[in-house]
Amino acid sequence: MRIRSRAKHRVRRKGLGRPFWRLWSGFTLASWGDGMLAGAVPLLAVFVNPNPLAVSSVVAADRVPWLLLALPAGAFADKFSRGPLMAITNVLRAAAIAVGAYVIVGGHIDLAVLIVVVLLNASGRAIYYSSLQAVVPDIVPADALEYSNGVLIGAETGAESLVGPIVGTWFFAIDKALPFFTDAISLVLSCIPLVGFRSKAPKSGASTPSVLEGVRILWDDRRLRYLILMVASLAGLQGMVTGVLVLLATKVWGVGTGAYGLFLAFGAVGGLLGSLAANRLVRRFKSAKTLIIAGVVSGASYLVMAVADRWQLAAPAFAVVSFAASTGAVVSVAMRQRLTPPEAMGRVGAASRGIVWGAAPVGALLAGTLASLAGLRLPLVLAGSLQCIVTLVLARPLLKALGADASVPLRPTR
Repeated sequence: MRIRSRAKHRVRRKGLGRPFWRLWSGFTLASWGDGMLAGAVPLLAVFVNPNPLAVSSVVAADRVPWLLLALPAGAFADKFSRGPLMAITNVLRAAAIAVGAYVIVGGHIDLAVLIVVVLLNASGRAIYYSSLQAVVPDIVPADALEYSNGVLIGAETGAESLVGPIVGTWFFAIDKALPFFTDAISLVLSCIPLVGFRSKAPKSGASTPSVLEGVRILWDDRRLRYLILMVASLAGLQGMVTGVLVLLATKVWGVGTGAYGLFLAFGAVGGLLGSLAANRLVRRFKSAKTLIIAGVVSGASYLVMAVADRWQLAAPAFAVVSFAASTGAVVSVAMRQRLTPPEAMGRVGAASRGIVWGAAPVGALLAGTLASLAGLRLPLVLAGSLQCIVTLVLARPLLKALGADASVPLRPTR
């Protein structure tokens, strides 16, 4: 049995191919660096200005570029060679973060400067991620999308939400600028496997060159429309939680500043397990049902976090939330890639991510406002309640629209 399992693992690695693993290596390096900022930036925001609205504004700044740059980012991903484009954007991101680190060293950091650095980094991420998701269907078999996306999201979760935040908070305790310098170095190193990376060139003239083409395809295809509506609703509600999470952890649940990365690690472990379990869950429940179950489970877990007084209850609930969110992310990305014309993969992916990620800063700013007026727990209560309601309301039309597309093969070909 053990020999058979190892053989299957070798087949899967071979099935995904060398280009995928080159992509994975660069992506993992960049995610590890970004994970350090995921742990350090909220703590720096609290240090600069502990007001809930100020902290949630920094969180929102990490998503706002998707409202502004999603469509042009998708057009870039469909027009230029995606590997070099990813490398260039990571170099520019590293430069912005390094400048931020020097400002911190000089003692001139304030809320406005921090928001600018976060905005510049997030703008580069918009282009980087659009190219990343567009290139995956080019380099793996169509029946390997759940597995390959699970591997990538698992790597992102492990690096950006588990190891990175722990190291980032430890580095922050040593020196506030250290995680920023380290992230800049990681982003530069991530370019090494990407510079010579070449994907299939998009077919010229195969689709309208307009940056609005991705939006049109999303709107015209009923299956994609319901899928994005569901995921965007859940992302906005998740933004309500992340907008005040650092304040809840440090002021309500008794998590020390130096231990905040460990608290995030609970969510990272849940997310890693969810990304790895998505393939099997879709095989058992089909795609649409898996997405609906994930929405209800994460909504109920938000409510558990809302009533928690200590991290001993909040952290496991956070892990369950992350498990469900990661599972839903793998499923929704694979379904969208499978339903998208190859020549418009970048634009549709960017439009989708722009809508989904664009909902997050709205939720984060709303959370900051609600927390300032009525306490830190209210955003969690509303997010959990509304997520369960939204998921159940959309369940029927989602199953009707996507049920027929849920029985695709899930193992990569040899």
